[in-house]
This record gives sequence, C-alpha cells and structure tokens, in this order.
Amino acid sequence: MTESSGSYRLSSARRRGPGDSPVVRVAMVLAIVLGALVAVRMMQQSEPEIVVPPTPIPSPTATPGPTRTPTPTATLIAAGSQWVDATLLIPPSPTPPALRPAAPEPTRAPRPTPSISQCTAFSFTTIQTFTPSAQVKVDIRVDNRCPYDLGPDNLWFEITGWRDGSWVQSVRGHPFETIRRGHRGDLAIGLPGSLDWYDEIEVVVLD
Repeated sequence: MTESSGSYRLSSARRRGPGDSPVVRVAMVLAIVLGALVAVRMMQQSEPEIVVPPTPIPSPTATPGPTRTPTPTATLIAAGSQWVDATLLIPPSPTPPALRPAAPEPTRAPRPTPSISQCTAFSFTTIQTFTPSAQVKVDIRVDNRCPYDLGPDNLWFEITGWRDGSWVQSVRGHPFETIRRGHRGDLAIGLPGSLDWYDEIEVVVLD
C-alpha cells in the first residue's frame, strides 16, 4: 500500500494476461471471420453446380406450298458423240362432246282438198221471163274460195222447183267462162214454168 501525504486511494490492481490486449482481440475476430469465409468458399466449390437447360421453344411448322410440276417438253440430250431423242409425252386429246342429233323439221300434214260445195259461195235472184218461152230466170253470183279454178268442167248447179211440198222439176247448168280462184263470176239458168206457180225454188252446187 502506498501512502500519500494528503490523501490516500486504495486500488486492487489485477495483472493483465496476453489475451486481454485489444490488438489480440481484433486479430482473433479477423481470424474467425476469415476462417468462416474460407469454409463457406470451400463448401460452395464442393457442391456440384446444377445447370438447368433452357426449355426448347417449338418452331412454327411451315406449310409446304403447292409445287408446280413442269410440263415435259421434247429435248435432245447429247451423250458422247451421239444424239439421244428424249421421250415426248403428248397429253391425251380431249374427247369432243357428243353431237346432238338434229331435230327433225316439223312437217305439216297435207290439207285435204275441199270439195266444190265446201269452198264455193253463191247467191241468186229469180225473175219471170216469157221469151223465148215462159220460164223463171235464175241469176247466180259465184264467189270462188277454192284453191283451184272453177269452170264448165267442174262447176255445176242444179235448180229445182217445188209446189205443195212436192218436187216438180229440176234443171242443171254451168258457167261458160272460167272463174279464177279468189275471184267472182256470174251465170244464169232458166227453170221452165211460172214464178207464181212454184212455191219454192232451190239452188244447190253439185260435187
């Protein structure tokens, strides 16, 4: 114990060891940190690295376009000192369309030739005459509608007198001139007797 003249202080001093120095403590901390870093590094190197392969992206499928087949043509191919004729491919000729049979031309059935009474139109008038004898003069106007001419050889009229519903007498006559088709003609025929005595006078065309 140290004595002092004016006052005194008591201390219980303790001897420091080598580990109590601040420098030693810092060195120890650095050594621990460095050792931990080295250990972690060695562990990272010892573990195998897992490489994940990239997922392949499917490429779009291209649609093949239509290919055009070249048309074969006739060519000459040189082979050595000789010429070789290439095979000439001739496409088949198109089949011509079937010919339609010609439609038959319409034909008209021939019309039957009308009779004279069917195609002859006429009208008549009567008058009493006394020369050269007493008779009834019948004047006939003929309209020829037939497809042929009318004349003395094919046109005949018959005139008949009736009294009290009974036949008295008949006469026949024909024109002396030809009546062309589409034309008119006149003729006169005499019926013996008196116009007042006959009840009816009839004129017909004979076929």
